Amino acid sequence: MVRTSDLILFVIDVYDMNIDVLVNELYNTGIRLNTHPPNVVITKTERGGIEVKPTVALTKITPEMASDMVAAYGHVNAEVIIREDIDEEQLIDVLTGNRVYLRSLTVVNKIDLVDEEHLLRIKEKMRGWDPIYVAANKDLGIEELKEAIYKKLDFIHVFLKPQGQEADMKEPMVIMGGSTVGDLCDRIHRSFRRNFRYATVWGRSAKFPGQTVGTEHVLMDGDIITIVVKRGGE
Repeated sequence: MVRTSDLILFVIDVYDMNIDVLVNELYNTGIRLNTHPPNVVITKTERGGIEVKPTVALTKITPEMASDMVAAYGHVNAEVIIREDIDEEQLIDVLTGNRVYLRSLTVVNKIDLVDEEHLLRIKEKMRGWDPIYVAANKDLGIEELKEAIYKKLDFIHVFLKPQGQEADMKEPMVIMGGSTVGDLCDRIHRSFRRNFRYATVWGRSAKFPGQTVGTEHVLMDGDIITIVVKRGGE
């Protein structure tokens, strides 16, 4: 369940700040928080052994170490392109291939129960986590929390323009950042992707106004889109 989440929300009590325990448990199950997959590409080849080709200076691991690790995971012939300064753990994550990279947000609750001095100590301890401080029973900090969740989930707005009509600029569709035209079709109705013909896009993601695109086109915030489907499709 956790591995398929869009966002992990840690709600920490002011009197119980063991967030490191929770983070370590997730790490040990292969969940990486607030980071991206290492920019490493491993391609099997027909011959030549293992060839490591870093495109940046490596300061935490040598090409020889990387080659040995790739071999230890069963590769005999492979080209390894490393495009960032990774360490051993990151390369293991790539080789294992089952890591999940998720966003997380930390919330410290019940701040109304402690004095200012105690709260300052908490903020010092939580430095680096950038938490949201709330008192849920008093509705304190809740609006800030909502805004933080919205930003973390990277929502975008797109506006639907029915074919031959004006765009509906009052009620946008709210979708995840990085969503494609196909994802939007799925949100509208399950038949839209199956009966999809083409889409026309105006906005930041379009190379020019009214660009014709397919289901793999990635939408951006503020885009206007017309989706054309087959007539009589099921």
